[in-house]
Amino acid sequence: MIPFLKPLQGKQIALDTMIFIYAFEEHSVYIPLLQPFFREVEKGRIIAVTSTVTLAECLVQPFRAKAMELAARYKTLFRDFPHLSVIPVSDEIAERAAWLRAQYHMKTPDAIQLATALVSGSHIFLTNDEGLPQVEGIHVWVLDRFLK
Repeated sequence: MIPFLKPLQGKQIALDTMIFIYAFEEHSVYIPLLQPFFREVEKGRIIAVTSTVTLAECLVQPFRAKAMELAARYKTLFRDFPHLSVIPVSDEIAERAAWLRAQYHMKTPDAIQLATALVSGSHIFLTNDEGLPQVEGIHVWVLDRFLK
């Protein structure tokens, strides 16, 4: 098992949009980390959550390219991938996102992602956004920091 995965075992991890985009595009730099990560999610050894914001952001390029089949595959993946929950923006998440924006001066999508992570009880928020602050109640992990 790669060292990146060991502390994630048995935990619920919230995922930022770029994690999915790197996996979908099989990004050569990140796929050595993300392929084993998503295999562990698929097996249920790691539980993953993300916001519906992720779905909205991932569908932009397929819609721009009028690649409706690709968009449909993405929607199916988000709906059916084992041990992955896509959490809609509730009133509680919206309120927590507003608080995060006020405290940390972050953009609304980032605040919604982190609020989703917090409200869902996730242990870690996995992103590749170096600009996201560490916030109380969750560890923000930046994927680039785990590259060899």
